[in-house]
Amino acid sequence: MSSPPPIAQGGPATGAESSSARGSRARQRADTREKIFEIALREFREVGFAAAQIDRIAKAAGVARGTFYFHFPTKDDVLLEFARRINARVARRVVSIGESRPDLWELLTRANDAILDEHSRVGETGLLGDLFALYVRRPHDLHDPSHNLPMLTDELAGSLRAAEERGELHSSMTPEQIALVFMTSLFGIYTRFSRGEDLRAACAGLIDLFVKGLRSSAP
Repeated sequence: MSSPPPIAQGGPATGAESSSARGSRARQRADTREKIFEIALREFREVGFAAAQIDRIAKAAGVARGTFYFHFPTKDDVLLEFARRINARVARRVVSIGESRPDLWELLTRANDAILDEHSRVGETGLLGDLFALYVRRPHDLHDPSHNLPMLTDELAGSLRAAEERGELHSSMTPEQIALVFMTSLFGIYTRFSRGEDLRAACAGLIDLFVKGLRSSAP
């Protein structure tokens, strides 16, 4: 008489085990993405954005070229990730500025100061220029696809809407449109002038132009 088949040990993974495995894989993907991101930024700083090579970045990160493309379809996408993180920090500062209910001139001036301050931490002049050029070239791509980061233009638009409700801003454009035009104009100035008195004067001139224009149609 044959023996009964052995009872299988274990069994199908429980929901908790399956969830744990998925969480572990997600963390591993996030860690890999962050490693590629940091090494790519280092490459950009060392040789410049245009001269940076994806093969070299992937090798330094210890991943296949395809893994780089899985996380970042192009070098631009690495720079966009960097830009989103910087803009998220500025956005949080703009929220804080808006909470003090500044007038229109102070709002735009302090927002500009926050942008310049955060970008001054980038350090390398060439990379900073590449960032500003990216803002002008692809302003709509600065939105975070995961919606986990605050968006600078959205937060600025919120403060502009508050100014509109106070009767300080009068325009046929929406606050969202004004915020986008203002930010694109600022970044255009940043690409034209190096840091210093010329840059500050150009930004101040732009802010005065915007404030006068937004107030000129007041009834």
